[in-house]
Amino acid sequence: SSGINAEYGHTQDKTVEIKGIAKVMVNTMNAAQKVPRFTYHDEYPVDGLIRLKKLMKDIGKEHKVKLTFMPLIIKAASQALMEFPMVNAHVNEDCTAITYKASHNIGIATDTPHGLMVPNIKNVQNLSILDIASELHRLKTLSENNKLSMDDVTGGTFSLSNVGAVSNVLCHTSTLTFTLLCVDTTA
Repeated sequence: SSGINAEYGHTQDKTVEIKGIAKVMVNTMNAAQKVPRFTYHDEYPVDGLIRLKKLMKDIGKEHKVKLTFMPLIIKAASQALMEFPMVNAHVNEDCTAITYKASHNIGIATDTPHGLMVPNIKNVQNLSILDIASELHRLKTLSENNKLSMDDVTGGTFSLSNVGAVSNVLCHTSTLTFTLLCVDTTA
């Protein structure tokens, strides 16, 4: 037979135990199904952001940190969470209490060879843009090598999803399109 399973050497169904980080991600994604979702999509002129990134490029090089737009967006999201704490809140299971999270543990949805991972940068509200860029690089490297710790993928309070190159194709250079997906991974 020439089915996809035959291409990978499988001729019969095979069940394997889900372990480690994969298990945490599966449990987190299942738990997220119980959480109301808030998705916001909009376009913004980002000429100032483009100028800021250019200005900070040399500073990033001095600190051996690659500065992309993502750390700037993560920091902006954290500042927005300060102004709108309800977006970074958690409702208990029986909907009798709400907890406003003091920490901005921002998860970044990451497609890896090992599947979807959502590592999170802890306490973004206390980090500089360069600190965020450095931590983002650390998490990206660990994700690609399937070396994330449980701490890296748990405790998130807010998540961002970046459509990456697709956004560049669909948007004018000075307009950034992004979608914010709030997922309470502590539930």
